[in-house]
Amino acid sequence: MVISDEPTGFQIEMTDSHVTVTVYSPWEKGQVMSQVQCPRHTAKYQRIVCTSATHVGFLHELGMKDKIVGVCDPSLIYSLTDEERQRITNIGTDIQLNMEALLMCQPDVVIMSTYAQDDERAKQIERLGIPVFYCHEWMESSPLARAEWIRVFGAILGCIDKADSIYSNVKDAYMQLKADSLKYKGKSIMSGMSWRGTWYVPAGGTYMGNLFRDAGAMYKYADNPSTSSIPLNMEQAIQEFAQADVWVGCEANTLEELATIDTKHTWFKAYQTGMVYNFRRRALPSGANDFWESGVAHPERLLKDMQKVLNGDTTELHYIGVLN
Repeated sequence: MVISDEPTGFQIEMTDSHVTVTVYSPWEKGQVMSQVQCPRHTAKYQRIVCTSATHVGFLHELGMKDKIVGVCDPSLIYSLTDEERQRITNIGTDIQLNMEALLMCQPDVVIMSTYAQDDERAKQIERLGIPVFYCHEWMESSPLARAEWIRVFGAILGCIDKADSIYSNVKDAYMQLKADSLKYKGKSIMSGMSWRGTWYVPAGGTYMGNLFRDAGAMYKYADNPSTSSIPLNMEQAIQEFAQADVWVGCEANTLEELATIDTKHTWFKAYQTGMVYNFRRRALPSGANDFWESGVAHPERLLKDMQKVLNGDTTELHYIGVLN
């Protein structure tokens, strides 16, 4: 299966003085959802509302969090300081925005992740006279392509050169780790857990499927090109993954909790050998998780974590937590 690390959702064109950013629809090929021309060295927007923690993560990497005036549920943002949580307005959830709170922010733009071509929330915001800029980094299936969206944020905030430098360093580090991944061949991996009778696992064409491949893991569905999750029942999961060496992505904090959710979880080799991990190492009691912030901007750190656990090394992990 041929995998591309190039982003599919945006295009950036630059001159000496300006940057033009075009964001395409993930659902209708070639359909433009956002297009703006920005000064190359001056921020186009000064007051920004973000609807996703990932957007805040990119702004944090660029040193631009001071431009954020509103977010969806600040308690779910890992990188915010206490002072920032007090300053920044809570505009509700990404599913149910508080339009009154949004208006009080007086934003220059709302950066939105949408889940369909026609999003009624975005239309409502635009009817209020507030520009919407679409960001669909979550639709990219390559870890590097998802990380490259930092260039979009750099473009609209007058720091494209800084964003390019950050991404270039990330890509170089990621590609070097990927080249080193041959040493991890032979270790098999499984993902997720049973929830209400269904166990969703990533297909080979997904973000996680590509991460497994780049880490050098053996994965049952590596050759499945789908970019969606695959639903299994417990019997299928046992059949496919009972002998997997490493288990990642559990929504549990301890082995005991995992067994309480479903006693059949204890039947897996990885459970019995203690090679079970979640993505909660950098998480807060509120539910905020840096995996969805700096973890998106820095897939090289996540790839290094993955290679370590494949090798049985649990020291100095960044995003991956060990169940005990």
